[in-house]
Amino acid sequence: MGGGTLNIKIISQISGDKGVNVAGDTEGVTRMAELTGNRNNGNFRSKPTQTQEYERDANIFIVHGHDTLARIELKDYLQNTLGFPAPVILAELPDCGRTIIEKFEEQADQADIVFVLLTPDDFNHENQARARQNVIFELGYFIGKMGRKSGRVILLSKGNLDIPSDLSGILRIDIGQGIRTAGEDIRKAVKKALEAI
Repeated sequence: MGGGTLNIKIISQISGDKGVNVAGDTEGVTRMAELTGNRNNGNFRSKPTQTQEYERDANIFIVHGHDTLARIELKDYLQNTLGFPAPVILAELPDCGRTIIEKFEEQADQADIVFVLLTPDDFNHENQARARQNVIFELGYFIGKMGRKSGRVILLSKGNLDIPSDLSGILRIDIGQGIRTAGEDIRKAVKKALEAI
C-alpha cells in the first residue's frame, strides 16, 4: 500500500473523538498533525473540546497515590480538554538507573504547575482515610519549592481525609464526583497558576 493511499484511508477514518494511529507513516503523521492540530507520537484524537485560552504551555506534574482512575481522568482532562502537553507522572517514566527521589527531583525541577491528588489510599492509626505518605511528602516539597501562596500547587481531594493540620487552611478542589465535574474549578486554578509563572 503506497503512502498516498494510506493517507487517504487514514484521513477518511477521522470522526468525532475516535483516535487514529498512523505510526510508521511519516507523511500520514505530518498530514494528521496539520488536520487535527494535535500530534502525540502518532496517536491522534480530535482537537481539544475547549479552545486553548492560555497564552503559553506549562510543564505540569501530577502527584498521586493509588487512585489510578483519578490520575488517568486528570491527565486526560489536562491534555484533551485544556490542551496542555502530557503531564509528568513519575509512574509512567523509566527509572534509567535512578532512585525514586532522584527521578522525582529531576522532574520536579522542570515543573511549572503541580496537581496533587489527595485520595483515600491509606488509613491512619484511628482507621481514618488519608493520602499516601509519599503524596504528602511531595506536596510539602512543592509547597517549599514554589511557595504556598503561589497558586502553582493545586490540591484535588476525594473523600473525607485526615489532612495534616498545616494544610488545613489551603483550599482544595473536591473531585469526589469526578474530574470533569470539577473541571471549571480546575480550569480557573490553572489560569491563576499560569499568571504566577
